[in-house]
Amino acid sequence: MSELPLQRRLRRAIVRFQARLEAGPGDRWIPTLIGVGLSGFLAWTAVSRIDGLEAGVDLAGYSQTLWLLTQGNVPRASLFGTDVHLLELRWSFVLYALALPATVFPPAKLLVVTQSIALGLAVLPLWRLARQRAKLRIGAASALCVAYALHPATHRIGTEDFHPVSLAVPAIIAAAYFGATKRWFWYWACIVFALLCRADLGLALGFWGFVLLGDGERRAGLWTMGVGFVWALTLLLVAQPLIAQPGFPDARNGYNGQTLGDVTLASLRDPVGALQILLTQDNLLLVIGLLTPVIFLPLLSLRHLLPAAPLAGLLLLSGPTESPFPERGAMLLAFVMIAAAYALNRLGNMGVDRVFLDIRLLTTLAAAAVLLFVASSPTSPYARPWDWPERDATDRAAVRAAELLDPELPVRASPSALTVLSDRPWLYSLAQDRQPSAANMAFPDFTRAVLVLEREIPERTEEEREQFDNNMALVGFEILLDDRNNGVTLYVRQ
Repeated sequence: MSELPLQRRLRRAIVRFQARLEAGPGDRWIPTLIGVGLSGFLAWTAVSRIDGLEAGVDLAGYSQTLWLLTQGNVPRASLFGTDVHLLELRWSFVLYALALPATVFPPAKLLVVTQSIALGLAVLPLWRLARQRAKLRIGAASALCVAYALHPATHRIGTEDFHPVSLAVPAIIAAAYFGATKRWFWYWACIVFALLCRADLGLALGFWGFVLLGDGERRAGLWTMGVGFVWALTLLLVAQPLIAQPGFPDARNGYNGQTLGDVTLASLRDPVGALQILLTQDNLLLVIGLLTPVIFLPLLSLRHLLPAAPLAGLLLLSGPTESPFPERGAMLLAFVMIAAAYALNRLGNMGVDRVFLDIRLLTTLAAAAVLLFVASSPTSPYARPWDWPERDATDRAAVRAAELLDPELPVRASPSALTVLSDRPWLYSLAQDRQPSAANMAFPDFTRAVLVLEREIPERTEEEREQFDNNMALVGFEILLDDRNNGVTLYVRQ
């Protein structure tokens, strides 16, 4: 009996606190704090990966591209392949806007910080969508934004190199909000920005037009379908073949020999084979990994999730990549969160002007977000992100070797050292899946330096290493730095 008054007082205090937040302060401060905290954390971890030489080929390639733009050169980064223009990689026009600040800030850090800010900004339109369109109360909207901020996909996208499609995440969510509230100027501004981030997003945005049609917005829906489909198909099926690059563009490997049309036709000819590819373990893990942190809520609002399905299917059918989450997950993440907001609306009971949800559901949503962040996020405490900025002896030796090289010198290097060397016109990656050979190291003929980190190539014996040194000498290379204790060797030729 003595506990009953205490419970009542506690409940009344919670109700009063919620009422105060509902009156206005919550809408101003909660999304701001979550967004700023997310952006700051992602920026810190992404910069820490660069400082700790953990970045990969993607970031180095885009950094080289941005550096070329700051020098007034054509953005054809050698890391992306032979004579591959920036716009041929999904037609990411938005990167041109980063050329001016890149003259002041280091390109690699500028890219990852911009990406982190974009992912943090996505909290603001997500909050407004949840509050003004889905009519969720403060608690439900906060749980949804926390689920986004802790989503492992959010952290993989924000920390694993740079991906232009990530910049479109806030624009896609904002477009859904502005379209639902009929603020058409801002809706079209978001659509245009998303299309400038990556051309094939036009397919997903084109299918979003069907959502608008279902909402009774016939004119806006038809225009969205027309603009999205025409933009994507014109660039990918018409402009792509005209520039003599027939492959399906991929930032890591240049072109894999398939066009978007090839993938589509192959799927139509062999639907069973296409289905088998879609149902591979990696693809299923990708989808499950996106839906689990939001406890599969988007499946209750499929009309807001399905616009991304056709493009996601084509990307999954185009072939596996080394890191499927950043490139494919970024596009799906925005639609997952939009659908989750509407799903929460459907699960609740409408009050006077807000939807009331069972506290157990919101607790489950928040708990799933926290547990999956700790268990599977690349920035979880188990990954010890606070140790990332620290360079070990091998990292310091690699940086010391990079400092010995002239900025204009064409270099081939192990992947982790590429970001340090990206401010140069010619840079090539050393393969990690096979033993290095002198013939490959010397290609192209104007390559003048090779930086090898033993930890990033298959293990070899001392005899194999000496044989490689002798072969490098035969093609004109001599050892400038040989730090065998730390597994770093720098070869140069005049």
